[in-house]
Amino acid sequence: MIDAETQHAPGQAMTPGESGGGPAAVQVLRIVDFRYLFVANMMMFMAFQMRNVVQSWLALELTDSQAWVGVINGSPAVAIILLGLIGGVASDRWPKRDILLWVRLGLGLVNFVVGYLVMIDAISIWHLLFLSLAQGGAIAFGMPASQTIVQDIVGRDRLLSAVSLNQSLSTVGGIAGPAAGGALLGLFGVAPVYFVITAIYVPAIYATWRIKTRTRVERPPNSNAIADIKEALVYVRSSPPLRILVALNTLGLIAGFIFPIIPLYARDVLKVGESGFGILMAAFGVGALVGGLGLAFVGNVKHKGWLLMLAVVIGDPTSILFGFSRDFYFSTFLLFLFGVGAAFYISTVSTLFQTYAPEHLRGKIMAVFGLTLQLFPLGWMLGGFAAETLGSETALVLGNGFSIVVTLVMFARSKTFRELT
Repeated sequence: MIDAETQHAPGQAMTPGESGGGPAAVQVLRIVDFRYLFVANMMMFMAFQMRNVVQSWLALELTDSQAWVGVINGSPAVAIILLGLIGGVASDRWPKRDILLWVRLGLGLVNFVVGYLVMIDAISIWHLLFLSLAQGGAIAFGMPASQTIVQDIVGRDRLLSAVSLNQSLSTVGGIAGPAAGGALLGLFGVAPVYFVITAIYVPAIYATWRIKTRTRVERPPNSNAIADIKEALVYVRSSPPLRILVALNTLGLIAGFIFPIIPLYARDVLKVGESGFGILMAAFGVGALVGGLGLAFVGNVKHKGWLLMLAVVIGDPTSILFGFSRDFYFSTFLLFLFGVGAAFYISTVSTLFQTYAPEHLRGKIMAVFGLTLQLFPLGWMLGGFAAETLGSETALVLGNGFSIVVTLVMFARSKTFRELT
C-alpha cells in the first residue's frame, strides 16, 4: 500500500511503467526516486569505504594487530546478525524511506563521535569496538529497507539492472572513498577524516528525504514479529533456490579473509603506506564499478547460476594470488579483478533472493539474505586471526581454496544451482 500523504510531483517518473524505452539501465535512471536513491547510496558507499580505510588504519595503529583489525571491521556483523531479522520485520511494516532516513542520521552521528574522541586523544580500541557495534545495529535496520526499496521503485522486471546499476554507480563513491581516505589520512591524520565522513552523510540524508516512494505491506491486525520471522524462515527452508543461495553466502565467512590482510601488506610488505592502502582499496572499487555497470547494461541475465559460478571463479583465485604478490601494481590489478567478481556475485545473489521471495515476506527474506551476507565481514575477524596464526599466504590458500572447491562441487551436483534464473 502507498501512504495516503505521498504525492507525486507533476512530471516525475515515479513508477516503472512511466520510465520509457531504451536499454534497461537507461529506463531505471529515468525514474526520479531511483536517481535520489542512487545519489544517497553513492554518498553512503563513499562514506562507508572511507570509514573502512581510516578504521582499519586506526585499529592497526592502536594495537599493531591484524586480529584487532579483523575484529573492529567484523564486529558490526555481530549486531546485524542479532538484529537483522527485526530489521526485516520493520521494513515490511513501516515505510522503507523513513527507516533509511533515521538510520543514516544515526550513522553520521556515530562517525562524528569517533572523530571527536580521536581529536581529544581519548580513543581506545574498546571505544572503537563499541561504536562499531553501534553502527552494526543501525545497519541491521537499514539493510533490508535499502535492498527492498529498489524493487518498490523500479518493479521486478528491471530489478537486476537496477540492483547492478545501483551497486556499480554507488561504487563510484567506493572508488573515491578509499583513495580520498588514504590521502587525507596521510596529510591530516585520523580525526579530520572522520569529520569528512560525517559531512558526506549530509547530502546522503537529504537525497533520502527527497524519495517519495513509501510503500509497506499491509499485515493482518493480529500478526506479530515472532510469527512473521518464523514464517520467513520456514519459507526459506522449504525453497530449494533460497537454500542454495544461503549456502553460497555462508562461504563468505572465508571469502572475507583477504581484507584484514590488505592494510598490513600495504604497510609492511608492499611498503606503500596510507596512500597506497587507499589505492589498493580503490582498485577493488574500480573492479566493482566495471562489473556492476556491465551487468546493468546487459540487463536481465537468464542463467544467473552460471553468473554466480563465474563470480567465484574470478574472486577466489585472485585472493590467493594476492597473498603471494610482492609487486604493488600486480596486487592492485588482482584487487581490481576481485572487485569485478564481487560485483557479479552481490548483484546477482541480491536479485535472486528478491526474485524467489513472495511479496509479503520480501523484507524478512532480504533480512535473511543480509544475515548470511554478514558472514563475509565476520570473515574479517576469522581471517585476521588465521593470518596471525598461520601466516597470510596459508590463510588465503586454505580459506579461498576451500570456498572454490565447495562451490564447484555444489554447482556440479545441484541442478537447482545451475538453473537459477
